Amino acid sequence: MMLGNDAAWSLPATAYTDPARFETERRMIFETNWLLFSWSARLPEPGDYVTGTLAGHNLFIMRGDDGVVRAFHNVCRHRAAELVRGESGHCGGLVTCPYHSWGYLRDGRLHRAVNFGPETVFDPTEWGLMQADCEEWRGLVFVRIARGGPSVTEWLGPVADFAAPFPLEKQHYFSKKERVVDVDWKIYGENYLECYHCRAMHPGLCSTLDIDRYQIDVHERDRFFHLHAPARSPDATQGTYLYRFPFLMLNLYDWGSSIATVEPLGPGRIRHINWYFFEDISPEKEEENRRSAAWSAEIITEDLEVITAVQRNMNAGMFRQAPLSRAEEYAVIAFDRMCEEAISPPDPLVVAAE
Repeated sequence: MMLGNDAAWSLPATAYTDPARFETERRMIFETNWLLFSWSARLPEPGDYVTGTLAGHNLFIMRGDDGVVRAFHNVCRHRAAELVRGESGHCGGLVTCPYHSWGYLRDGRLHRAVNFGPETVFDPTEWGLMQADCEEWRGLVFVRIARGGPSVTEWLGPVADFAAPFPLEKQHYFSKKERVVDVDWKIYGENYLECYHCRAMHPGLCSTLDIDRYQIDVHERDRFFHLHAPARSPDATQGTYLYRFPFLMLNLYDWGSSIATVEPLGPGRIRHINWYFFEDISPEKEEENRRSAAWSAEIITEDLEVITAVQRNMNAGMFRQAPLSRAEEYAVIAFDRMCEEAISPPDPLVVAAE
């Protein structure tokens, strides 16, 4: 096959299957970016906590007595026991380790180390819980494993501006859909960032949006993508889609929000997480809200049916690499470039120049 000199190519198949590459991505991408963890309404009172995992780390977030939400590694400083269990809960005055009863204040400082004797003194801050960065933004809670760096708003950049017209703070949690699937996070991202497949795979979406006018605006410097298309009629769903690298998806509609992310579990495996929020979650609106959420979830199901087979073929070893259409897959090309740049050591000459 003859291709021009400016041909673009996909990542090699090994990029979606190699454990060593996944570990590099975990350290250099997942740990260094803000990742969506929960939503603020799950933590109404001091001592309320939510548990979860990010980038392979066992974490919990908790609202402190000062009203601030903090993120902690769910690891006792004594011998690494898990401190809190369950999906969510409430801690009294202390977070108490179930193993040897070490106790921590709600801000993470060590309060007591049991039976070490009066001659042993632990600095409460130095021996407090290990923290991750944590911030709330418009009712959503983000966590970053690597400490320090831009705030969530700075990290979001223009995403925050595009999302500004949508009333996220007025919306209430309605339902969620989580599924563990054998798909690499990059395959999922690439699929999200092109509509080359829409006519073949998404009849419901095409009947609602004018796919001929579907556009993906690439903001490469800010590492985000703005996906949008006009509705086919004034009564049809109006929507805009915002994707912030590596995998935050804000799907914003006139009826509410579908907030999505993925948790990479290994090469070729993710947990797909989708939360649905509406302004009105009264019983009178329940059926309508369920239909809207189901419409959104069906699009994801249609995608997963195809891309799980893509992952199987990657794993089998026959597929190597593919040419990409600059007309249809330009956002995929940009996304892949972001992936490669994120795991590449910085050029010392460029760093020196800066």
